[in-house]
Amino acid sequence: MSGEKIAHIRNKINASRVVDVDNDIVLLEYSAAGGGKVLGHSVTDVATHVSKRYADGTETATARIVVTSESGQDQLVLVGSAAGDVAAGGAVSFKGVLIGRATSGVFKELNGVAILAEASMDADGTVTHRWRRF
Repeated sequence: MSGEKIAHIRNKINASRVVDVDNDIVLLEYSAAGGGKVLGHSVTDVATHVSKRYADGTETATARIVVTSESGQDQLVLVGSAAGDVAAGGAVSFKGVLIGRATSGVFKELNGVAILAEASMDADGTVTHRWRRF
């Protein structure tokens, strides 16, 4: 059902690096790990986000995320892109779209589904993700 909440995940940034600087654009890469719930199932996840941070306080990002069920039997791989704003202290909020792929198991129903994603990263590097069906 469109708009249905399908996930709530909380990550912690465990590595970040400046990839490039070109005039007013800073290319950043973040790696994060954490867990939460997807489709009511407990999960762990690892993610890499590559962001372009602009001098005007906006940011665009691409994401690659691997979600694994608590049992380790089921895996969901997601890719997507988002846009957001940078706040004081480096906090960032994003809105975007993810597309997932699961070959089998509890996440298979997300194949072919556009997922509306909202994420907020606080200044301490904690990222909260909320996903809904498109």
